[in-house]
Amino acid sequence: MDYAVFGNFLFFINFKIFLVFFILFYLNYSVCLPFIIKQKPNTILAFTISFIVIYVGLMIAFFPPLRKPPHFPPPGGFMRPGRMMKFNHDLNFYDIFFKIGLFSIVFSTLLFFVDKWTENGKKIKELEFERQSSELKILREQINPHFFFNALNSIYSLSIVQSKETPRVILILSDIMRYVLSTKNRQKNNLEDEINNIKKYIEIQSIRFKKYNNIHCVFEGNFKAYEIEPLLLLTFVENAFKHADIRKGPLDLFVYMKDDILGFNIKNFYEKKNADTFSSNKMGIKNTKMKLDLIYPEKYQLYINDNGSEYQIKLRLQLN
Repeated sequence: MDYAVFGNFLFFINFKIFLVFFILFYLNYSVCLPFIIKQKPNTILAFTISFIVIYVGLMIAFFPPLRKPPHFPPPGGFMRPGRMMKFNHDLNFYDIFFKIGLFSIVFSTLLFFVDKWTENGKKIKELEFERQSSELKILREQINPHFFFNALNSIYSLSIVQSKETPRVILILSDIMRYVLSTKNRQKNNLEDEINNIKKYIEIQSIRFKKYNNIHCVFEGNFKAYEIEPLLLLTFVENAFKHADIRKGPLDLFVYMKDDILGFNIKNFYEKKNADTFSSNKMGIKNTKMKLDLIYPEKYQLYINDNGSEYQIKLRLQLN
């Protein structure tokens, strides 16, 4: 028996199998599937049925069953005089070609949709990032005018009584405005700078309510090593002073940093007759909550308590 001829025959069969696999894989992955996913459901169904019929027809027409090849000893077998070991199974080449073709189509289809799923996931993330960036930009633009309007109200209150502290308050406010404008395009600000800016704003309000001596502020911890969203905390402070009735009770502020957790507690009293106005004018608080959701998802805890005369905010924010 000429085993070289049989080896060439097997090589030819393997080459045909590889060629069928490669052609079907390429046509399905690069031509058929990109075309199919752009069609309507009925067109997709008709195309799929037609493809199956054509595929089966081609298999029958071009790859009819071949005769079994001569028996050949398995690897490691020994040829003995007058005896030849035989294969224990028959090779059905028609069945092999059909299964290889089917496997190439299934495999290329799975790979195609995995690639599409990955690509769509990236696009969704990009769109979500753009949406969040746009929302954050809008929120920042809303908060800045809101803050300056309330700060100017404080100066107006002092100017009415012709306070000698008015020029000083204007200078402090100019420092605050300079800080806000110089950092408006930053993603994060140093926490210590934010705290210093809050202290300046509190200084303005302390001058305004000097005769009541009812503003208590405590700051503890190392703020310099951390960064935070610009004006995030100042919005809470500004909102408290805007609605506070210092004559009725103190305004208490406690800010601390411990184990990468920023703690922020602020409490103020307000008149019940102004409760409706207080409840309806919370744009700053609402926007700040939205900013927390966008920038620090699952990294903060915000508690707001309003009993009708006392308003309290507690924020715990992870900054590591």
